[in-house]
Amino acid sequence: MKTGFVTIAGAALFLGLSLPVAAQEGGGAAACVEAFDPSTDYFPEKVEPRHSAFWSISYHNNYKLLTVPNSEFPDAADLAYVLVQCGTPEPDLTGELEGALVVDIPVDRTMITHNNGLAMLDEIDALGTIVGVSNGMINSAQSDHWFGRVLDAANDPQNLGSSGIDFETALGLEADILVMAGYGPGYSEVADARDRGLPAVMVSNRIEPTPLGSSEWLKFLSAFYNLEGYANEHFDAIEERYQEVADRVENQLPSDFSAAYACIGEQRGCTFMYAHGPRSLNGQILETLGVNNPFAEGNDAGNGMTFDFETSLGRAANADFFILYYEQAVNVETIATDTRYQSFPALAQGNYLTGTDENYAECGATNYVHVDRLIRDYAIGILPELFPGESGVCFTRP
Repeated sequence: MKTGFVTIAGAALFLGLSLPVAAQEGGGAAACVEAFDPSTDYFPEKVEPRHSAFWSISYHNNYKLLTVPNSEFPDAADLAYVLVQCGTPEPDLTGELEGALVVDIPVDRTMITHNNGLAMLDEIDALGTIVGVSNGMINSAQSDHWFGRVLDAANDPQNLGSSGIDFETALGLEADILVMAGYGPGYSEVADARDRGLPAVMVSNRIEPTPLGSSEWLKFLSAFYNLEGYANEHFDAIEERYQEVADRVENQLPSDFSAAYACIGEQRGCTFMYAHGPRSLNGQILETLGVNNPFAEGNDAGNGMTFDFETSLGRAANADFFILYYEQAVNVETIATDTRYQSFPALAQGNYLTGTDENYAECGATNYVHVDRLIRDYAIGILPELFPGESGVCFTRP
């Protein structure tokens, strides 16, 4: 599967230059080594986490060590991945390397079931390595332009199963890695895959405490493809755009301005209102924008909690603005047909953002990577005068 030439793919891709086909398909900046020199640093381009609280990396000339806390089983040892440059010897798996998953790099066969991970592979231009995807991704590609484009760029990806992973199919694909989400305690998908002999890699971006920490996992994945330089360029651009919005809106709102991020209604299983607190990615963005979150107090869950009508009214009846998850068609219908929502002036008067119908599937995959676009959408909705002529991509006013 590995090719026999070396190319600086990251720089070439960023500059829009063409690459040899094998380099594009393999995704890596350097292919197999023909004459191993133990004193050579085979990874001149490196990444390190500046925002992420959940992964670390160290470089050792011909291999990399990635470590990730086991979010599914927090009391278990960290998960370790030893990434060995193709054509060089594997290190002794002792000490901190004991029990690690060894991966020959650059990876050229990837399976993936994590939508955010798919967006990360798109960002670092490693789609050509994908040989297996979830059934949900295949279904989304039938109607969504982004999923359609991404799967068209993959390597004839096979369906990994409609109800969990079809292990026979997955094992038959002989992939180098299987990229999966680590959602925290109560989930065991990554552990189950590892127990069945699959090279599962845990990507825990959804439980990061900061938006930029979530986005930075694209750097984590880049290490498997030797695309660190490319990932640094892309993440730095995301970080810069995110900070530009934060700087533009700083001190632009009244000190008592309040806004909430929530989903509403039974149609999407949100009961009356499911709102995010300060620990979620969206709660963090609200804080960055300088608004008061009426659902912050006591709401320490990483993805928010449920509030009934009476509690919601007590907290957010006077909220100036809402950001509503799910599609516009769903939210507008819910507000129109359930008169209880008319008790919130911001909702009754249309002072809210809602997910866009046309980009909903794409944004579900990319928002946790392109947090720069997410904060911009929110800022445009709340302070449109600062963004004349601009409209949101994933969230917009009804």
